[in-house]
Amino acid sequence: MKALVLTGPGQFVYIDVPTPQPEADEVLLQVKACAICGSDIHGSDGTNGRRIPPLIMGHEASGVIAQVGGAVRGWKVGDRVTFDSTQFCGTCWYCQNDLSNLCAHRRIVGVACQEYRKEGAMAEYVTVRAHTLYRLPEQVTFPQACLIEPFSVGMHAVRLSGLEPGQTAAVVGDGTIGLMTLLAAVGRGVEQVYVLGHHPLRQQTAQALGARAADGEEALLPRLRSATQGKGADVVFDTVGSQGSFAACMRAVRLGGTIVVVGNRSPEISFPLQACVVGQIKVQFSYSSQGEYPLCLEAIAQGRVDVSPFLSCFPLSQGAEIFQRLIAREEGLLKAILLP
Repeated sequence: MKALVLTGPGQFVYIDVPTPQPEADEVLLQVKACAICGSDIHGSDGTNGRRIPPLIMGHEASGVIAQVGGAVRGWKVGDRVTFDSTQFCGTCWYCQNDLSNLCAHRRIVGVACQEYRKEGAMAEYVTVRAHTLYRLPEQVTFPQACLIEPFSVGMHAVRLSGLEPGQTAAVVGDGTIGLMTLLAAVGRGVEQVYVLGHHPLRQQTAQALGARAADGEEALLPRLRSATQGKGADVVFDTVGSQGSFAACMRAVRLGGTIVVVGNRSPEISFPLQACVVGQIKVQFSYSSQGEYPLCLEAIAQGRVDVSPFLSCFPLSQGAEIFQRLIAREEGLLKAILLP
């Protein structure tokens, strides 16, 4: 099969590699679409130790089942599916307590680190565990379906936050996860969502997707304060994960409000303990997703959210060039989807 292989820091080749064979509890998926995640971009430079080459990356994907393992039940060749990027075991304490995203034996598709290696979906075929599959509604296309993974990350954060219609939310960060968190909030019926970012085109996209306003902090915070009688947002989502982004969250959240940290760009930050205690701020961390795939598939199938701004598709054979365009932050390229 053909695959896009990371061979060194920032280096890719499009070559023939052996087609993987499914284990008893796995299926072989013929990949129809695979999106490039921000973690693939950051990981491809070799600095975080999560993409040790040679590796086929890619965990945001969809396709058609081409082969089923001997122990697989309920799935057949030809089924249209996407899959949870966290290949959880299903039997550990975390999996048994609805925390499969924290599975003690989890493996992330398209990741190679010191502990494990799991080849990904930037290829014509990939193997995944059958119990992580989700069937695609007829109305959902393959490119749309490969956006379910990042959409579910935003949906998970919104669900953890307890955000409800009638409340005010702010999203710090206008990258893919920031915009997906916006979509999740809007899809939940929240009308007052403000997006704090630094990229004019992404700010325009945020407003087209339902944000009440999207701008830099200096312009946005006064509008947020004015709209909330000086209080600030009930819930603020940090989709960046840096010292600066968390500080912005503290300036945007109301007393007694909630900050949900989704991004983790910085390994560590200094925590404003006293300000959180005095303000009785609730700080919740959110990792990946936990059962939100059906909600996301339904939202897209019913047309309640618009993912069209993210549907820029390219042949897998052009993957190396597309990575470079994303690394250079090409204006107008919000997301890239590779088609084998």
